[in-house]
Amino acid sequence: MTEVRDVVAAASQLTDAEFLEVVRAVAAGRPGLGALLAAVDVGAAIPAEDPVTAEVVPHIAPAVPEPDYTPGGVPTFDRVRERIEGRFGTGMGSSELAHDSPSGQSLDEAWEKREKAGKAKLDEIRRSLGKQ
Repeated sequence: MTEVRDVVAAASQLTDAEFLEVVRAVAAGRPGLGALLAAVDVGAAIPAEDPVTAEVVPHIAPAVPEPDYTPGGVPTFDRVRERIEGRFGTGMGSSELAHDSPSGQSLDEAWEKREKAGKAKLDEIRRSLGKQ
């Protein structure tokens, strides 16, 4: 019995690949251990460790916050005001450009014609009711 313990102690010191080779050598000459030999072959086909295929990403130091931001990365009130004013200015400029374009001018002219026609119709209705 001590010999079995000695064999187990020696086998536990082996690497997985070495242990599989020992089991394969022992089971090779014994027909009753065919299932064990098949299990050893399956075990040998499974890699001991999964290869690392991840891309190595270099460590990037945190950027120094812009002057308009707090150290925590929160924008200051001045920064927020500047962005709102910038967006407002962009919107106003876009509307001015739209009105100056040929399609914007034709829309303005159509609006004016509709307004004049609406006022004329309203005056006609008031006259027919005798209010003017």
